[in-house]
Amino acid sequence: MPETDEVKPAIPKYPPGLRARGKRLWRELHTTGDFSGCPETQTVAEEACYLTDEIARLRRIVRAAGADTRVTGYNGQPVSMPEADDLRKNQTILLSMLKSLRMPDDEDGKLTRSQVGKRGAQARWGDRR
Repeated sequence: MPETDEVKPAIPKYPPGLRARGKRLWRELHTTGDFSGCPETQTVAEEACYLTDEIARLRRIVRAAGADTRVTGYNGQPVSMPEADDLRKNQTILLSMLKSLRMPDDEDGKLTRSQVGKRGAQARWGDRR
């Protein structure tokens, strides 16, 4: 069978509750890989999409705070706003999750692990404006 006749599997339905960033990552992940035969990898992909949405939500909160992301602590001392810390932690977790996904090699025009890492970084950092 020629390569041009190869049928790509359809992208599975989005998990319930995903927002724009999570849906975009879902499409990208399922365009480059098929996780149907590996439930644990499929779960990691799904959770990464939910985490991507959470990162977008936290980023909006931090950006709304402006340049000063310090708040007053319980003793009146300045402390980093909790959302800024959560944002950093979630970004690190997301990158780790994306790296753990078993992605196909560059054969057949699919992404390499390095390219997946770059996409993960893009999902993590987005467009920083």
